Amino acid sequence: MAAIKSDSVSAEGSLWVGAPTPRFLAPSETPLSRFLDIVRESERQRSAPGVDWDDGPRPFRVVTVTSNKGGVGKTTIAANLAVFVRALREDLPVLVVGFDDQLILDQMFALTTGSHAVNVASAIRMGSLNSAIRLGQYGVHYIPSSEDLPDLKRAIEDPFRLQRVLMRTGWQGLVVIDTKSDLEILTQNALAASDLAIVVVADRPSLRQAERVYELMKGWGRPLERARVLLSMVDLRIKYDHGQTQDVLGLLVSEIRRRGFPLFESFLSRSPLIASLYTNPDGQMQSILHGAENSIVRRQMQHIAEDVLGLLESFDGPLPVPGGGPAPVAEAATNAGVGAEPPAREVDGENEEPSLETEENLDAWLDSAFERVNRSGEAEG
Repeated sequence: MAAIKSDSVSAEGSLWVGAPTPRFLAPSETPLSRFLDIVRESERQRSAPGVDWDDGPRPFRVVTVTSNKGGVGKTTIAANLAVFVRALREDLPVLVVGFDDQLILDQMFALTTGSHAVNVASAIRMGSLNSAIRLGQYGVHYIPSSEDLPDLKRAIEDPFRLQRVLMRTGWQGLVVIDTKSDLEILTQNALAASDLAIVVVADRPSLRQAERVYELMKGWGRPLERARVLLSMVDLRIKYDHGQTQDVLGLLVSEIRRRGFPLFESFLSRSPLIASLYTNPDGQMQSILHGAENSIVRRQMQHIAEDVLGLLESFDGPLPVPGGGPAPVAEAATNAGVGAEPPAREVDGENEEPSLETEENLDAWLDSAFERVNRSGEAEG
């Protein structure tokens, strides 16, 4: 597998990863000719010798962020996970791939505006992502999104096609995939290719939808621990006067554990500050790491990124990096400035997470929250 050449960046910002340059159609060619070329290329790729996904170590790992329900913060998690991992592990290249046609990842990572000759849809049709990979903000690589994804869905029937595409791409490092809020063929491809699936849950409806993800993974014979629930947009101001659980966190954690789903021991709080990073007068989307330095969510996101890195290495050993062994996470975190404990931030005169007003250490607070949930679960059992 060819190594990534960090100095091979085109004028458009495209990163070539050692594969042959794809053929671009001349402007004079007719739409029919272009269509037939794409069909022929797709057939060639489908008929090419397959690669056993689990046959030996791969030069990359894949994390898929998924939820079959919209509005749970899935894209926010995928984008910021890429940024935090890049900060925690400066030796680990990170590539973000989006299967949503809303162009949100482009707004976060693109260094220039305008359309690109190759995007995620056309790259998958060609059988390799090489020609579409671009260097973006925060040192994260990304692939331009496409509004043609609905057409791509109609052209794909195999849920394992993305595995072959990624193997041909030869990326070395981590791939983070953001899925659309469905379980259609592209989401199935992303889940089939995942070494770890982050199943985002914000409420009971999204928890019910998460059951479908686990059913799908079970049907493929994937281990249960390869899909892990992450609670998102948790508002601890929601309290209950009756029952064993005192708040929405306890309620959701208890229901997740009754179902036997693996669960991250951190979560993301609901925060108006985070919403402001994506909707502001500047029109520029900012990462949590760089735009919310004094927020609780920033510390929570760091916990999640550290957990993801730890899980990937516990599953399959050290993460593959080009040109050397992995750097210690603690050292990389310090260098990136993500190790300090931030104070809670005031938003409109109110602490963005009121239940943390008396807690100076988020780690202790997280332990306390989950200990309380554990006690309630034991009582119910």
